[in-house]
Amino acid sequence: MKLFKDLFKTTKASLLLFHLGVILFLLPHDIVALETYSRNTEHRGIVEIAPYQIYPENRIGNGIYLNKKLLDSHSNRMILNTVSIKNTKSSVYLFKDKKGILGLGIVKNKADGDARFWKVDDEFYQYNNRTTGMQRVFRIYNKKIKPLLSNVRTGSGVKTSPTHAVFYHIIDSREITIKNALGEDLIQRIYTFRLHVVNKNLENVGSILNLIIKDTSYNLKLSWENESTVSYILSNGKKQIVDLKEYVPSLF
Repeated sequence: MKLFKDLFKTTKASLLLFHLGVILFLLPHDIVALETYSRNTEHRGIVEIAPYQIYPENRIGNGIYLNKKLLDSHSNRMILNTVSIKNTKSSVYLFKDKKGILGLGIVKNKADGDARFWKVDDEFYQYNNRTTGMQRVFRIYNKKIKPLLSNVRTGSGVKTSPTHAVFYHIIDSREITIKNALGEDLIQRIYTFRLHVVNKNLENVGSILNLIIKDTSYNLKLSWENESTVSYILSNGKKQIVDLKEYVPSLF
């Protein structure tokens, strides 16, 4: 009988500590108070990832916070980590669903304007901001969030195959003067692109430096032809084919 009484007291105390931790988290005072939340080797209570916090750790339905304000939470997601989108006030977070499948979500800040974030495949995600023109590529690699070429503002056009991914960024844009059929001068903008290749079994990105692609459109539509070859169609309708193995053989 004494054993059952002790067990009841222990369980009751744990529940009280749990609810106290939740209440203290929502109160507007120092976050150190969260140390009262019951913890174990798989649960540290609150996770600090400056300037954000994830609470509670390793729990389905947990949330991501900023200054005690809940930014995002889903009943079927366990938020694991988060990274800020460089040069924005928004962030991308890594989550695991009830089936154990990893994915990325976004916490948008209204100050960043009109932004879209979507899944390309199970590993790659695209961020496009129509207000600022910023474009970013994110990847889930080794159970972590990996921003690809974070110093590049225009990473876009991700196309994936079972083994690889390819995308581009604009390295230059300038206006040129051309003559039309009547001999009149026309101002036209020309964009220069650089391709980047990822082997899904490897971490690093292979950038192709010795290939120049120019077009009057700022979108380069890439397509996989086979396991190592991609194609793109220019604004004039011409189709170009690139064997990536010739440029980054170490990735194939």
